[in-house]
Amino acid sequence: MPTLAWLAAAVLLAGTAACGGSGLDGAVAASDDASQRLDSLVAQDRRVAEVAWRLATANQDLCPVVRPRPGWTLHAANQYGAALRPLAERRFGLEGDLPGILAAPVGSPAAVAGLGEGDLITAVNGELLRVGAASNPAQFDGLQANLAVLDTAAAQGPMTLSVRRNGRDREVTLRSTPACAYTTQIDASEGLSGRSDGRRVFISSGLVALARTDDELAFFLAHELAHAVLEHRTAPDVVGTRGAANSRITLRRGRSSAAEADADVMGLYLLTRAGYDPQTSVEALSAYAVASPLSRYAQISPTGGDIYQPPEARRRALAPVLAEIARRRVASESLIP
Repeated sequence: MPTLAWLAAAVLLAGTAACGGSGLDGAVAASDDASQRLDSLVAQDRRVAEVAWRLATANQDLCPVVRPRPGWTLHAANQYGAALRPLAERRFGLEGDLPGILAAPVGSPAAVAGLGEGDLITAVNGELLRVGAASNPAQFDGLQANLAVLDTAAAQGPMTLSVRRNGRDREVTLRSTPACAYTTQIDASEGLSGRSDGRRVFISSGLVALARTDDELAFFLAHELAHAVLEHRTAPDVVGTRGAANSRITLRRGRSSAAEADADVMGLYLLTRAGYDPQTSVEALSAYAVASPLSRYAQISPTGGDIYQPPEARRRALAPVLAEIARRRVASESLIP
């Protein structure tokens, strides 16, 4: 399914944005706060979209499920709560359940087609998308139906989109490109967490903020994508083709107590293949150790039996992996573990 920005995040954060004083001063303060929250959400989504798209396309040959994707991040007015929705409607030209472009990563089919902020998709291949009930925000059935139409069209070949911006309509032809089928979504949480459920990669807004560089952000995202690549968690309804080089991966497949360690190794290869610096990316573990003191102790997942090693132990374990990646790059050897 196309990437959808913060389905729950906008609703959750909107609820706190409206809190504050009373009267005109309180209303202005609440409005300013809501605007800042929207700016923060947009900046995070765009940053994550760029890094996630590079990982998904550079490693499509390694993923167990690959399918044509436009590369965009979409959002709609009806996914926002009361405080953020009017701001989002004015800024992005959103209307009801119609999907709008929030991010079109550099080089993505969406960007190549000329799509960007302020574009609202009203129809695909002549089929009108549902506007939905504008008076019923934060209800996602109509939006999900629109995304399903776009997802099906993307899988079938070039699609013609009817796009509106600033009241003007135009038609755009978009040709999707093969990418890992697993989309990325931000969880609105100050916690420091990431996960993969076999359909999507999730990363908390707190972890995005912790990553000081895109290389460090790539470390966190690639680790979760690695869980999907190694099929630690799978979902039968995620369909597509298997990457051409997927069978060449020699790391363990499926769930095991070593899944986290294997995802660290696989993740370094994934981010290196996407053009990120593996040496710099590992610094994310140092930042994580400072921000999360409890991470200094090994932990066992109560649900899956996964073992989470302390950041410093993870860094030591990755040192020979970094050396091997460096050797392979000098020798122009394949970056497939």
